Amino acid sequence: MPLATEKKSLSLKDISEAITKLKNEDKKNFIQTFDLIIHIEGLDVKKEGGKINKVVMLPNKSNKEKKVCVIGELTIAEKAKEAGADLILRKVDIEKLQGNKRELKKIARKYDFFLVQPDLMPLVGKLLGPYLGSRGKLPEIIPPNVDVKSIISRLKQSVRLRVKNQPVISCGIGTEDMPTEKLSENALAVINEVEKLIEGKGRIKSIYLKKTMSYPIRLK
Repeated sequence: MPLATEKKSLSLKDISEAITKLKNEDKKNFIQTFDLIIHIEGLDVKKEGGKINKVVMLPNKSNKEKKVCVIGELTIAEKAKEAGADLILRKVDIEKLQGNKRELKKIARKYDFFLVQPDLMPLVGKLLGPYLGSRGKLPEIIPPNVDVKSIISRLKQSVRLRVKNQPVISCGIGTEDMPTEKLSENALAVINEVEKLIEGKGRIKSIYLKKTMSYPIRLK
């Protein structure tokens, strides 16, 4: 799907060429992540409508999965374990963390998404809330009668698009060992989603691609 930008439509081919160039240059002895950086103009971040915090599922799963923490009891905890949750905390585990700022900060930093059993949300908000809020990692309540496995699977294939104090969105779209086509599809999906999120509020000014340790390439 082409995307209308400032001068012309941005296609998968345009993105693929930039990704291929980056793959062939600045090689390291570890697998680097591809980051997409989108600069937005006209978006007033001081207004409530200028803040963006949206979780978007990518069309292709990254080889570097997102980490999901599930906070729940009994059946939810069991299903979360079966679904491959990276950390499972029960009520007693959360209560033990009270006053342990170092560990609470560590958990908030290490995990990308948080799923919480409804009746435990007040406790999570009280203890973990301050550390998650500053990182824009708003916990997601687990709806009743919903397959926890499907939620975890979705989140592991998702990215968070966030605008806080500056009109810039930066997110990882995959790793350099992924096929170029899949990385390109992920990038275009993010760009298209950003277009929708800022419609009527601003416009995309510039888009860059980079690897963890590389220089950025501007998509034209």
